[in-house]
Amino acid sequence: MKLSLLSFLTITLISACTGTVKKSQKEKTAIPKSDSIAVKLEPVSNIAQLPVQMNEPIAGGDLFVTDVTGKIWIIKKDSMLPKPFWDKFGNKYQPSPNSSLGRLYSLAFDPDFSINHKFYVSYAGPSEKNKKNGKLIISRFTTDPADPDKADPASEKKVLDVEGRIVAFNGSQIAFGPDRYLYISIGDDKAGDTTYKFQGQNLDDLEGKLLRIDVSNIPYSIPPDNPFVNVKDARPEIWAYGFRKLWHYSFDPQTHQLYGGDVGEETEEEIDFVNKGGNYGWPVKEGDETFEKNGDTGKSDFVKPVYTYSHAKGICVIGGNFYYGKDLPQLTKKYVFADWEGKLFALDKEANDQWNCIPLKIVNEPSTPFFICACYIDAANNLYVMGYLQAKDKINGVIYKIIKA
Repeated sequence: MKLSLLSFLTITLISACTGTVKKSQKEKTAIPKSDSIAVKLEPVSNIAQLPVQMNEPIAGGDLFVTDVTGKIWIIKKDSMLPKPFWDKFGNKYQPSPNSSLGRLYSLAFDPDFSINHKFYVSYAGPSEKNKKNGKLIISRFTTDPADPDKADPASEKKVLDVEGRIVAFNGSQIAFGPDRYLYISIGDDKAGDTTYKFQGQNLDDLEGKLLRIDVSNIPYSIPPDNPFVNVKDARPEIWAYGFRKLWHYSFDPQTHQLYGGDVGEETEEEIDFVNKGGNYGWPVKEGDETFEKNGDTGKSDFVKPVYTYSHAKGICVIGGNFYYGKDLPQLTKKYVFADWEGKLFALDKEANDQWNCIPLKIVNEPSTPFFICACYIDAANNLYVMGYLQAKDKINGVIYKIIKA
């Protein structure tokens, strides 16, 4: 795999961090730091392409791996099947830093998947109206009635699509919440377009938002308790807003609180606890800092991040999960998250409601640079990280389990 594929991923995910590698800032000291926690990486599987998500639709069953280059793979009994579960485009679109077509961002299984065999994907496709535009598409599929290890390509039902010059670069994640509604994050990253106007504060636009919709009927309906239902000039799909790129979010299995990592632009990365109707500040705010100086920086209704870190510590937050397992007791009840630079951290809430960030020390670091694209926790409370190893002129996708050192 040539480095053009690396450039492809860089635009897909790390365009969120364009130019930030050289923008080191002094590390904040307001939140105390603890000693590191030692962990090991246990190889689970290699993958030829670029894994950005893992799902386990049935507890203890197969693991499904989302590959940003356009495929979904199945890990069955610790072995990856040779043929993809989902492959809508085949080789029609080749990875390119200049095109989003064919990119697959996320997969979400219906809460009743074991009965109805339905699942949803978020991908980038072509526009039928304007060749200069692309589309971010959310569609429903079902498995092949004759083979549960294959998707039925003819079963596609479009749920939502958003068209624009940049929107197809701004796909992030879809997931069902404990309330059985589908949540959709859409970024507000200009992806190199100097004419792009940020939409995070515009409630009449879906970019820079977290959406919440009811897909019990296709295409979808609006949950009646969404915060902007019947609000003039606001899209009723919006659940929260003011995000740059909410790349990975998840729900605390005990409290059901939604939390995630919002990727920064120039100076800061942030972890947010996302609440109904919350305004998280982008593009006026980037983390705790001001981004657009002509924006309304004095607004009191911006929700402050739970935790931020500068680019002296990492350059692209990936997000993570709360851990309640027993195999890694030092991580129990902590939010474990990653940065793209191959770094792992745990946030621990202290008695004063401050969050202490604890680095995780990987004692068996890979011999070549490891770049993390996603974190995951399965039904058995196993923690995983996935991404790719870069060695000279090629990259190799990898999945690791985090285990006790």
